[in-house]
Amino acid sequence: MQRTLQPALRRFGFVVSILGAIAFGAGGAYASDTPAHVDTSQANPQPPYPDSADLDGEQGAVLIDVFVRPSGHVTAYRIAQSSGFDDLDTAALQSVLNWKFVPATHDGDPVARWTTVRIVFQLPQAPPVQPDTAP
Repeated sequence: MQRTLQPALRRFGFVVSILGAIAFGAGGAYASDTPAHVDTSQANPQPPYPDSADLDGEQGAVLIDVFVRPSGHVTAYRIAQSSGFDDLDTAALQSVLNWKFVPATHDGDPVARWTTVRIVFQLPQAPPVQPDTAP
């Protein structure tokens, strides 16, 4: 079945957040320690809402753990929590693996660390139907 809506008419909500944090040892954290995170100075495109998910009314949140090297490149990943729908999980994963990241730092030096990205796929809410009040 083909979808007839123009892509420009489709509105989908996406929420992306970084949930990761650096685990510090008993000695405490240094002021210069920072977690790995998405590089917001770069264009990191949001995942497209899969047509199959749209047609089936699927929505949900995906948590993806990514291992960010000191270079900022992702070298490992895993879905930490599925949305419950393979097409949403795949769309989220494919997008996140193409994003740019800022590496974590320890004592001011870049280090490899895991961080978590959360992507929420939410279908738009239909506007409320106004009752016909004509006499």
